[in-house]
Amino acid sequence: MKILSYSLSAEPMKFPGILVSQNRFCQIISKAKWQCYGNEELSILYPAAIVTIDGFSLFQSLRACRNQVARAAASGNENVQPPPLAYKKWGLQDVDTIVDHASIGIMTLSPFDQMKTASNIGGYNAAIKNNPPAMSQYVTVGSNPFTGFFFALEGSSQPLLSHVALAVASKLTSALFNAASGWLGWKSKHEEEPAQKQKPKVEPATPLAVRFGLPDSRRHGERICLSPCNTLAAVTDAFGRVILLDVTRGLAVRMWKGYRDAEVGWIQTVEDLHERETEKMDFSPFGNAQGPSRVAQFLVIYAPRRGILEVWSTQQGPRVGAFNVGKYCRLLYPGYKIMGLNNVTSQGWQPQTYQICLVDPISESVKTVHVPFHLALSDKKSERAKDMHLVKKLNALLKAKTSDPDLIEAEAKELILDIKYPATKKQALESILTSERVPLSSLTNITQTLMDNLKKQELECVDEGLLQFCANKLKLLHLYELVNKLNSQSIRKDTPPSDNDLAKLLRLEEKDFHRLQTLLENYKKENTQTPVQFAGEKDGVLSVKMFLEYLEYEKDMINVKNMEDGEYVALGSFFFWKCLCGESSTEEMCRVLESAHFRPQGLLSLLLNLWLSKEKDILDKPDSVSCLHTMLSLLSKMKVAIDESWDTQSVSPWWQQMRSACVQSESNAAALLSAHVGHSVTAQIIDSVTEKKSSQITVGSDTESWEALSLDSEYWKLLLKQLEDCLILQTLLHSKVSNRTKRVSSLQTEPLGRLSVKKLLEAGKGGIADTVAKWVFKQGFSPLVLDLAQHRNNADSTKESMETHTNISLEEPEADAGLETILELLQLAYRQFPCSLKVDVLHAHCCWEYVVQWNKDPEEACFLIRSIDHLRSIINAHVQHGIALMMWNTFIVKRLSSATYLMDKLKRFNSYC
Repeated sequence: MKILSYSLSAEPMKFPGILVSQNRFCQIISKAKWQCYGNEELSILYPAAIVTIDGFSLFQSLRACRNQVARAAASGNENVQPPPLAYKKWGLQDVDTIVDHASIGIMTLSPFDQMKTASNIGGYNAAIKNNPPAMSQYVTVGSNPFTGFFFALEGSSQPLLSHVALAVASKLTSALFNAASGWLGWKSKHEEEPAQKQKPKVEPATPLAVRFGLPDSRRHGERICLSPCNTLAAVTDAFGRVILLDVTRGLAVRMWKGYRDAEVGWIQTVEDLHERETEKMDFSPFGNAQGPSRVAQFLVIYAPRRGILEVWSTQQGPRVGAFNVGKYCRLLYPGYKIMGLNNVTSQGWQPQTYQICLVDPISESVKTVHVPFHLALSDKKSERAKDMHLVKKLNALLKAKTSDPDLIEAEAKELILDIKYPATKKQALESILTSERVPLSSLTNITQTLMDNLKKQELECVDEGLLQFCANKLKLLHLYELVNKLNSQSIRKDTPPSDNDLAKLLRLEEKDFHRLQTLLENYKKENTQTPVQFAGEKDGVLSVKMFLEYLEYEKDMINVKNMEDGEYVALGSFFFWKCLCGESSTEEMCRVLESAHFRPQGLLSLLLNLWLSKEKDILDKPDSVSCLHTMLSLLSKMKVAIDESWDTQSVSPWWQQMRSACVQSESNAAALLSAHVGHSVTAQIIDSVTEKKSSQITVGSDTESWEALSLDSEYWKLLLKQLEDCLILQTLLHSKVSNRTKRVSSLQTEPLGRLSVKKLLEAGKGGIADTVAKWVFKQGFSPLVLDLAQHRNNADSTKESMETHTNISLEEPEADAGLETILELLQLAYRQFPCSLKVDVLHAHCCWEYVVQWNKDPEEACFLIRSIDHLRSIINAHVQHGIALMMWNTFIVKRLSSATYLMDKLKRFNSYC
């Protein structure tokens, strides 16, 4: 026997080709097979015997030979003695011819099979052992019998020990003889003449009789192919049949006809737990996804005379696939894995070869066969598993790097129409709609195809939920297409409105309008914060995937889902940004949204979120105010926007929604502009309602001279005053000294939070003074700056007062170019908040803020000094005394007590020394 070892790359090893040479059998080898499922074993078939070599022993011998070859190459010695192998030789009896074989491996009989076998062999009086013996099973194919089953008891033959003893005895005899000849002074003939090669001793085979078989005198077996699980085997014969054997029971369970010269192989498929769907009232161990993965086996038969490759589900299953492949192919089925793996290393090992493949010499290609697990199932579970497999295949198609959208559309239509269950169809359609690689036209065509297919079915078989889902998605796709078309159309911009036009539009007098412009300019100048914008984000652009994720249909109305602020802004930008910039038709956009049954409240929320988030862009585009006015007027005229029963003496939920958004917004300038627009539109609607009512009033009645009042108008006026106050205060907080040479503490670099009307109302009475005190601390102003602003606000325009103000200004060390602007903003804040920013109130809050920050960082003694400066600036003696007591009891007394206690201890320690 000679074994030639090859590496995984199909290249011979570096050491000599004949790695192991055991000439102990001197017979022609019929066939050799490697078995690696379970116990590793190499089985070699001779005409009348089988030799099995243990895989572990062979692996160790190959490693030893490699080491010996390396040592021999290093020392220059070419004599390499191969180590002995652990093998077993069985002489097969009671069989005429053996063509092929399969080593099943070690098996143990059940007690019943043990008693049945013992009674068949030894009669009914045969005794059995308590423990069933372990046996090695071999199946042969040939003639008489057609298939033979052999069982060899483990431990009945151990030729390895005899070989080792023989080799040791031979070496001892040779060594003693050589030593004796050297002592006596004469040489043996072995040294003078080259030793003649002797024929190796042939080990006798252990006889092994066939236990049973399938006798068929006319049938001749050709080859046998064992399944990966060692329970089934496929046998081909000379009659063109393929017979499926149950090797455990020794039965032929199935036969296929018409496969002359067939080649067979096996495919083992493991179930994907993600494809398993839990069914109600299913209490089987495989009823949930937490159970073990099931394994299915498929038999692959290649009929070269017909040029067809077939895949069959074993035992009782049908044919699951057939392919025309040609008549000159070869089916390759290794049936084994890499040698030397154990139970631990085999878990993480990935196979480098295919389970089975077909080599086509005509096209010079290698084709593989993949069979999904669901084809091994039957009935309802098979259909459900097939649907899940189609969904998985669809997802793979959507992720594939295919640049042809028509091909993706055609395959997606075919797959989604093949799915049986409506829930799975919906899942597949959702996967398609959420794909970013499918264009809008393909999405519309696929959804329309599925909807048409559902309408062609009988009414009893149509799933209403799926049909409604398709209809809703089609409406959303059409809406996206129309909005995208409007955004892409460029219209001629109108002439920007003048200041007088904007004042009339907002219903403001010229003085009030200029005051508003001044406030906005100051806010814009001091607010240098840039809005956050993500990379790749463009205004007015939104993907189909995001559009479908943000919207949903409910009761024939389009609603906006609960989303984050950024998503609201993105959707609102897609609808309204082009209109607010004057680049798209506002009337057409509102008409399209109304015809799509978009809920007006959702549109108002999107519009306000967009407007309040684009504050910096809006302040740079004054004409956007007129566009907002037009958009808000058109949205207010939609159905269900303003209730028809709304009375001017009640609060409208429509305007209350807009006021709530302005109250909560931290974009004060944008909120103030939107509030002015809302107030103007509200007044416009109230005037139209009043005109309708006045036309119904009789001429000459007392009500002709009445002035129309509205509760919403009063709320708007209150909100405008609040937003103006918030804007002035926010502008002050944004302002800062441009040139600061002093060292700044880390506590002073922390940014101040942005204000909103809601925050100011929740802060209470002292909230405004506390906020200004925090700003004073961040800027590091001394009390003189606050006093200077207060004096300028209260002083008379006399020469004496101006000189006093100049002297105060010169005493301020922080005076620079930016201080004048800050003083103006402080004066404006004093006039806007005369009660909250009184001199004593503001100095008290500043004093407390400085001492709190000093307590956080006691190393900054300047904070305590500045706090005392503010304390001295308080005019009211009672307030000054109260603040001083609070500072002493809360912060200062504890530190002074600790310092006094430490000094006292040091004094006592020095006295003892």
